[in-house]
Amino acid sequence: MGLAKTLPDRVEEILSVVGDENYGEAQGAGKAGRRQPVKGDAFGPHQLASELELQRWQVGRAEQRGLLPPPDVDGKRWSREVVEGLRGRAAEIREELGDHPGLGSIDAAKRLAERTELEVEREDVRALAGEGYLRPVGEFRGYPMFSLESLDGLDRELVAEVVGERQRWMERSVTAREAAALLGWPAGRFEVAAERNGLTPGRLGRYDRAEVEGLPERDREGRGRSRQE
Repeated sequence: MGLAKTLPDRVEEILSVVGDENYGEAQGAGKAGRRQPVKGDAFGPHQLASELELQRWQVGRAEQRGLLPPPDVDGKRWSREVVEGLRGRAAEIREELGDHPGLGSIDAAKRLAERTELEVEREDVRALAGEGYLRPVGEFRGYPMFSLESLDGLDRELVAEVVGERQRWMERSVTAREAAALLGWPAGRFEVAAERNGLTPGRLGRYDRAEVEGLPERDREGRGRSRQE
C-alpha cells in the first residue's frame, strides 16, 4: 500500500528526470537528422523536426507558443504544402526557443541549490513561479519548464527568503498523521474534528501546529453549543 501511495506522488519527479536534460530523447528525437524524411504528403512531429532541422522538443514548444500552425492533416500531421512554407521560418524558431528545453521544478531546484548553496526544493521553485519571479518557457506533459537563464538570473537573497519561509512553515506545522499523533487521537477522529471545526491544511497540505493543539477545546465548545441548540 505504501508503494501505491508513493508512485502517484512521484509522477512529476519521474517525468522531470526524463524531461529535463533528456527532454529531447523523451520526445523521441534529439538533434535534427537522426530520422529520415518521410516520403509522403504528411509529416508527424518527428518528421517535421527532421525536415526543418529542429530538435523534437523545439517542435512541441513552437506549437505551444503558436510559432507553428496547428497540424492540418487529421489534427496530428502537417501537409507537405505547410511544411514547405515553414522552411524559411526554421532559423527564426531556433532563435526564439534557444537550444535548451528548460528544466522541470525538481531539476530547477537542484540547479538553484548548486548555485546558491541553499537547501532549495521543488516547492521553492513552485513558490517562486507562483509569485511571478519565474515564468515557464513551456511545459512537458502538463508540467512547467523553466529556462536556465531565468533560473540563473534569480537573486540569491530572494531564493534564500523563499527557502527560509518554507523551512519556518515546516517547523511550525504538522501533517495530518502527525497532528493525530500529537493529540493522541486516531487519524479518523482528527479528520472529522478538523472538518467539523473548519481546520484546513495550509501549504504542502500541512496544519498549523498551534491550531492543531487548540482543536480539542474548539471541538468541545462546538459540540457543547450544538447540544444547547
